[in-house]
Amino acid sequence: MGSTVAGRVAGALLGHACGDALGSTTEFLNTAEVRRRWPEGHRDLTGGGLLSWRPGQGTDDTDLTWAVAAAYIDGYSLRSASDRMLAWYETRPPDIGNTTAAALAAYKADRNPRTSGVAAAQSPMGAGNGSLMRALPTALVRPDAAQRATEARELSAVTHADVRCVDACAAYCDLAAHLIEGADPDDAIGEVLDDSTIGGETRTAIIEGSAAGLTAEALDTSGFVLATLQVAVWALCQPGTLEEVLVEIVNLGGDADTTGAVAGGLLGARHGGAAIPNRWSSRLEYRPRILNAVPALVELRGPAERPTGTGRPIPS
Repeated sequence: MGSTVAGRVAGALLGHACGDALGSTTEFLNTAEVRRRWPEGHRDLTGGGLLSWRPGQGTDDTDLTWAVAAAYIDGYSLRSASDRMLAWYETRPPDIGNTTAAALAAYKADRNPRTSGVAAAQSPMGAGNGSLMRALPTALVRPDAAQRATEARELSAVTHADVRCVDACAAYCDLAAHLIEGADPDDAIGEVLDDSTIGGETRTAIIEGSAAGLTAEALDTSGFVLATLQVAVWALCQPGTLEEVLVEIVNLGGDADTTGAVAGGLLGARHGGAAIPNRWSSRLEYRPRILNAVPALVELRGPAERPTGTGRPIPS
């Protein structure tokens, strides 16, 4: 479950969900607190954390990613995806971000997904990572670059209309899509940086994340969208296994469930489902739903698959 498109689609979704469930335990702690509590490192899906998660439970990252994925499977429209996010919001989840909550409340009031995120874009937290954390499904089902960019951007703007958020979602979906097609990390990053529609701040985050010599300790694990994108790109460029890299990321603390989820999506797309430790995937509450959805997602994507890239240089 790794060398085929289906294996990489499964890996992306499982990696995302595992990063979420692994990081929910260390979320809101700083690096020193994590190291004090887990001297050998936090390595398993134990649940707990500030919100007392069940082992393997999905947070808002996985819940909203599934809402978007299900909208694609049932026949995509921006309204159907927005309605699924609203339905989740109306369950009164314990972990919803302020920007997402404000935007979905606006959508509930006027049912216009093209204006609901506008007011939130003006707030100090409007450039949070709340749309990036749910962007992955678009990459899995849209091989056409133009369609993928349009949908990634419009889905972000339902809650996060700040240009940095919509840009980051488009860039992330491109990265994941190239990996699903079989590109190596250097090729995937190079192709995204060749896209003239990606803004300067987003380009900088990608370039800095892929820089040789950048250490984990230098990463920003706050909720700022471009910081989270940079962490994911950094993860993609590391030589370690999926497990090693995800463990290193979530042990930094901060917004660990989202940095783990966003990085885990790219790592899973790169390495495939076979790279996910069984002791993680077997505990995921979303695992049956994810595996059952993979054939439908692959069918939506179509038959295209590209050979592995040859390692093009990353622009500086």
